[in-house]
Amino acid sequence: MTSGNPPRVAVFVDGSNLYFAVRDGLHRQDIIDVEKLARKLTKERQLIRIYYYHVPRLEGDSEVARRHQAFLTRLGYVDYLQLRLGRLVPRLVKLRCQSCGKDIEHTTHVQKGVDTRIAVDMVGLALLDTYDVAILVSGDADLVEAVNFVKEHTRKYVENAFVMWQGWAKNLREAADVRTRLTEEFLSDCWTQKDERE
Repeated sequence: MTSGNPPRVAVFVDGSNLYFAVRDGLHRQDIIDVEKLARKLTKERQLIRIYYYHVPRLEGDSEVARRHQAFLTRLGYVDYLQLRLGRLVPRLVKLRCQSCGKDIEHTTHVQKGVDTRIAVDMVGLALLDTYDVAILVSGDADLVEAVNFVKEHTRKYVENAFVMWQGWAKNLREAADVRTRLTEEFLSDCWTQKDERE
C-alpha cells in the first residue's frame, strides 16, 4: 500500500453462492445490484475491479433461462466488472418416489470450475500486487486455502462478506481478516429496482 493513497480493493463475488444464500438464508427472490454491493463494501477505499463468477447461460427458452441471460447481460453494463464463467455439467440423480416406490431418474446440472477460478484470481492478483484488500463475497469453505495463502504469502488483507446462514462456512469466516454480515439491513440499498430487472 502506498502511503497517502486509499487502499486498492478487488471484490470477488461467487454469484451462485450469493444467489442461493439470499434466496434460502434471507428468503428473498430479489436480485442484488452487484455494483452497489461492491461500492458499499469498499467504503472510502479505491474499487479497482469486481470479479463476478457465475455459470454460463442456461440452454432453452424457459423463463428461468431468459431471466438468467438478462442478468448476465445487465452485468455487462457494470463499470469495472469482469465476468468469469465456470461451466455446467449434467448430473444424473436417482430418486425413489415416497408414495409409489417407483425409481425416478432426473438430470440436473452442477456448477464446475468457479471455486478454482476465484482461488486462482485471488492468489494470482495478490502476487501481481493488483490489490491491497480482497473482499470475498462467498460462504464456500473451498476458498479457505486461497484466503490463507493470500494472507500468509503477501501483504494483503482479505475480508469476507456473506449472508449469515448455514451456507457461510465457519472456517472461511475465521480465515478472513474482517467479516461483514450481509443482513437485510445492510443490503437495504443494494437491491435492483423493478425497472432494472425488465
